[in-house]
Amino acid sequence: MPPPKKERDPIADALEMMVYGLYIVGSRKGDEVNGMMADWVMQVSFRPRLVLVALERDARTLENVRASGAFTVNMLGTEEADIELARRFAQPYYAAKVEGRPEEEAAKVYRKLEGIPYSRSRSGCPVLDQAVAWLECQVEQEVEAGDHVLVIGRVVDGDVRRYGPILSSEVTGWTYSG
Repeated sequence: MPPPKKERDPIADALEMMVYGLYIVGSRKGDEVNGMMADWVMQVSFRPRLVLVALERDARTLENVRASGAFTVNMLGTEEADIELARRFAQPYYAAKVEGRPEEEAAKVYRKLEGIPYSRSRSGCPVLDQAVAWLECQVEQEVEAGDHVLVIGRVVDGDVRRYGPILSSEVTGWTYSG
């Protein structure tokens, strides 16, 4: 018997049509660093320069950001190597966050920066060598928003290493919506 068809959710379908940039948010807690893929990232102010990142309440990155008061936003290009790098960050830190994984698989912890060249910003957060541009932010404010926390950071440093289009959900075809 074929599996039951998923009922169409027109709101989820519409949300999946929205185009998002795909960014690697770097964080640290003590000496341990982490990187996660985030697509809900945006500039929210010119003066001062503020950037918002939406993080799930149980994200390791949120825990790290709260511990250090800082984060980085790494922007990747649209080349195949950038897409492959982004793919490494698609897993959550704790594999158990993905429902339905077998017990052995759910026990895994993904240290996504292992083997990936990076340096550290002044605050100690990772800046990927392959990033086309990056920003370093100091946390200014947190806002509870549904199942996420909006972290607003003041941009304190950054650089553009090369110019060109930035990786987005439109380029990869990946979606993240409710």
